[in-house]
Amino acid sequence: MQDPDAPPLRLGNYEPLLELASGGMATVYIARQIGAAGFERIVVVKRVHRHLLRHRDFYDMFRDEARVASMVRHPNVVPVIDVVEVTVPDRELFLVMDYIESSSLATLRKASHEEAMRIPVPILARIMYDTLAGLHAAHTAVDMQGEPLGVVHRDVSPQNIIVGVDGSTRLIDFGVAKASHRLTETKSGSVKGKYSYMAPEQARGQDVDLRTDIFAAGVVLHECLTDKRLFRGENELDTVRRIVELVIPAPSSLQPAIPTALDAVVLKALARPPGERFQSANDMMEALEHAVSLASHREVSAYLERTCGPRLAERRDALREMLAGHVAPLAVELTKDADQSQPSRSIHVIGGNTQSESTAGRTAVETTARIDTRSRTTAVIAVAVAALCMGALVFVLAHHSPSDAISAAPTPSPSPTLSPSPPPSQTPTPTPSAVATDVLVELTADAPIESIRVAGSKRVELAGSTAHVALDPWAAPLKVEATLEGNRKATATLDPGATQAHLVVAKKIGATTTATGATTKPDLQGNPYGTP
Repeated sequence: MQDPDAPPLRLGNYEPLLELASGGMATVYIARQIGAAGFERIVVVKRVHRHLLRHRDFYDMFRDEARVASMVRHPNVVPVIDVVEVTVPDRELFLVMDYIESSSLATLRKASHEEAMRIPVPILARIMYDTLAGLHAAHTAVDMQGEPLGVVHRDVSPQNIIVGVDGSTRLIDFGVAKASHRLTETKSGSVKGKYSYMAPEQARGQDVDLRTDIFAAGVVLHECLTDKRLFRGENELDTVRRIVELVIPAPSSLQPAIPTALDAVVLKALARPPGERFQSANDMMEALEHAVSLASHREVSAYLERTCGPRLAERRDALREMLAGHVAPLAVELTKDADQSQPSRSIHVIGGNTQSESTAGRTAVETTARIDTRSRTTAVIAVAVAALCMGALVFVLAHHSPSDAISAAPTPSPSPTLSPSPPPSQTPTPTPSAVATDVLVELTADAPIESIRVAGSKRVELAGSTAHVALDPWAAPLKVEATLEGNRKATATLDPGATQAHLVVAKKIGATTTATGATTKPDLQGNPYGTP
């Protein structure tokens, strides 16, 4: 659990303030960047789970894809502006992006659905137009020598499209999706991802190109127009079958109020043979613009405020309270793993803003080797305590028989992996010299888990409808909150020492109060940067 007296967590020049979500690949924070002369700004940090960095192929690809993504510069793309690696005492890798006050398209659609309405066609057309503009910029991006980067997003979905309070829509997570798929290929030998938005060639594990993103954009547009999922089946196999075989209905056949001119745009984007789709995002933009009138950015901003205003205000207030010092930021305890007892002190900054680099692919490395007085003092105290403990151990052994000494010898430490928890009836009683052991809890659900929050969790690994969560031993019930596929909220309660729990879909009980009148906490799961 987080120690309230622990110093603030610092990752290089970044101070994480507010955790937004944790997924199978990373944890997402809103953070404060701190520079010289009082410079500060708010950014978003995606911190890669440490255990993934043990896979060298994944690490190399993730870092390379982040570098490529940082070269995509366009108003409708949220770029990676920095990549930071922490190497002491354990390796860390995290990405830094601009913070845009916004809601994801998934959240906007959900909020509209809760009000028994669909996103108005002109508003949706503008959102998709901006999305396609960002896609076109990425597809045509070149490196510093003018060579095409060949960027394909691979994960265009409502969770990766964010609508800003300025009314402009942006894409996130360029390139990172490929690293995510590489990880799952390493684990299971098959391609994973949001199958519901995959093109046929991607679902089959074949080569992809920019037209794969066009198909995904068509799925997003179809679903937002009709307020119905297009391909999602009972399981992944059923979803892939639908992607390959389902007769795709025209949107106006499901919602007669939709202009028929949009049918041709949507169905062309969803053509199964890549050669029959739009051959560029720019082509689809032009077709969309000719089919319907686009709302202005001011109108999009007003609609976002009407539908997602309370969610945005809660997140804004939570962040303001932390910046004002009224709420403590995240503690340094969050940097610890089961096999780590001290926070990171040395960092390597890799890459950074590509606008300041003179050659493509060159990586600037800076090592911070300074050790402050506090660190030295801590080291001296640690050595003294160790010496006292050793002396006490010698004294005890000298006054006991050999058999007693053998029985009192400490049990060999387990390998640095998650240890199973004791049975619920044997709640551990820590002693002053005991080292806390992680408890691995398995959480299951009736649908794939997209994001999850557990108070005090150290690590979260998602695998379809199962989540593995590492916790310190706890003495009181913990509440688990998760978002399942389809933006359904689910909860569970973890009793002390529990190792399993099943997530139950929560019933809707109001936007701001529970059935008993208690105020709910900010809806951070609707965060603008999706689930990593």
